[in-house]
Amino acid sequence: MLLLTLMMTLCACSNGGMSADIYERIYEQYNQLNSYHSKIRMTVTSNKTTKTYVMNQYYKAPDRYKIEILEPEDIRGLVTVYSGSNVTTIYPEIQGKFTLMNFTPIDKSYIFISDFFETYYKSEQTTVFMVNKTESRQTVLEANIPGSNIYRFNQKMWIDNNTLLPLKMEIYDIKKKAVISITYDEVELNTELEDKIFELGG
Repeated sequence: MLLLTLMMTLCACSNGGMSADIYERIYEQYNQLNSYHSKIRMTVTSNKTTKTYVMNQYYKAPDRYKIEILEPEDIRGLVTVYSGSNVTTIYPEIQGKFTLMNFTPIDKSYIFISDFFETYYKSEQTTVFMVNKTESRQTVLEANIPGSNIYRFNQKMWIDNNTLLPLKMEIYDIKKKAVISITYDEVELNTELEDKIFELGG
């Protein structure tokens, strides 16, 4: 709480008197994030290609995640579930299922809302500022990503001040180029998710 108070004070002093109330409401909303479902459009840019995916994301605390691809058509239906240290992927084309047990990734994907806030509140380099858009006032949270991955160096999230829902998230490489851009078409926070959502049969 001392850290939160200090951060809100710094925000108000360095960002034109931005309301500490907004920052506190955002903190309370996402510090107690137990689950969510979202439909997102994600664009991934590499040195050679740019690809866009539409997918459903599911998260249930403390460590259950699910991604379901809706577009592009050639991988529609591909599902990946992370449950603890196990990762299971279903490939619709071959109707096959592949599971990795005791899987430890080198780096997080950083494409989940929960990952963003975990990183943000642990980062030693963070900023927060407010922007005015035609449709709404938004708060932008920015933080450096720990580690030495030059393709996962910095992240930003835009949050609607009225609904407190995420609007957009971007991840940048060390050259400040956006390598992942996510827009949120639908978001339900702390929604009731049944365990069977994360259970893949077959």
